[in-house]
Amino acid sequence: MNTRFLPVALAVWILTGPAPGVDLIENAVPADVWNRRAPADGPVQGYVEWKDRNRRDASDWDKTDYWAAIAVSPSTHKYAASCSYIAFDVASRAARDKCNAPDARTVVLCANGWCALALGDPKESKDFKWGVGWGPDQAAAERFALEGAAKQGVAKPRVVYSIDARQMRTGGAIAFSESTGRWGYSTGGAREAPFKAVRYCNAPDAKVVAQAEDCWLALALGDDKGVFGWGHAGNRADAERNALEACTKRTKNAKIAVSFCSNGVVH
Repeated sequence: MNTRFLPVALAVWILTGPAPGVDLIENAVPADVWNRRAPADGPVQGYVEWKDRNRRDASDWDKTDYWAAIAVSPSTHKYAASCSYIAFDVASRAARDKCNAPDARTVVLCANGWCALALGDPKESKDFKWGVGWGPDQAAAERFALEGAAKQGVAKPRVVYSIDARQMRTGGAIAFSESTGRWGYSTGGAREAPFKAVRYCNAPDAKVVAQAEDCWLALALGDDKGVFGWGHAGNRADAERNALEACTKRTKNAKIAVSFCSNGVVH
């Protein structure tokens, strides 16, 4: 890989697709943010220096770089992400695998910072375009993603997903009440997520009906109040399809009640 690092106050490379392109944006922030120029057909790569690594009591976790990645599929419009990987190529592969599409491609990677993806309104344009950004915090990454999408001519762009490279990969849970049809969901650890999901369901007979880690989860409901279907997958589209298929086998007029990712921030 032909790469080089540029020490500047802040230089953020934004890639917008489907045709790869790079824009340089500079702002006045601490010079602990570096950039790597990817090949013309490769993803944007960003690096944020983790300051706690220089503390005298720094742990192994503090001294280690962690990568996040976001991948998209131009043909299916799916997107997926990964986080908390030590190697950037492994983070990239994990995001592509979760997309579950032959043309899945990684569009942005970042170490120790945030990645963000902005998409347009599919009703406004037939072309699938996107904008991505990275930065030392969520706000910066999302701002650059929106700017990149706007420069690409994306109609009504909005941030759909952002993720922290150093976030631990966690799980999610869904609780359901057959007597009331209520549901609740939560993300977190193996014990925390199901406990909160039951509490949010707020029904005497609430019970956990779905639990999975490092993925998207979806719940579908139909005409019958006590019937549901759930699914999980590496991306939202596949998780929702699995939930609808499961629900359709048990009732009519299945619709998605909720879908969420156990990692990152979903908008």
